[in-house]
Amino acid sequence: MMMRPRGFTIATLLSVFLVVGSTATAQPSTLDASEARAFIGAWVISMESPRGGTRDQNVTIRDEDGKLAARIEGGRGGGIDVTDITTNGDGLVLSFERNGRRGTIDVVMTLTLDGDMIKATQEFAGGQFSVSGTGKKQ
Repeated sequence: MMMRPRGFTIATLLSVFLVVGSTATAQPSTLDASEARAFIGAWVISMESPRGGTRDQNVTIRDEDGKLAARIEGGRGGGIDVTDITTNGDGLVLSFERNGRRGTIDVVMTLTLDGDMIKATQEFAGGQFSVSGTGKKQ
């Protein structure tokens, strides 16, 4: 039996999840929008791909009746409405699942502001691998 190096497997899996999404829609989170007002807006975040290059993700954070809501779009998959939104110090944490050809995977995206820029880190499968990037508000 031929075994592939672990790095190739993770890179392949990660690239699949970066381009395939979920089309589910949901209600806003329970987080009060006033706790993260500086994050509200439409952001384009360039994430480093494990296969080289970058992939843009559009992250829209909005106030829906006083509660925070978010939507992530990018790649070939559909958008994802994020309802599990919390704060972590100065950061905003979006937790969601991505659907891919091999099932679902848990994703945690942490956003932090740096002046007029935003820094993003996405951890996949409980932190087994991650990608990071930066973006600007549109």
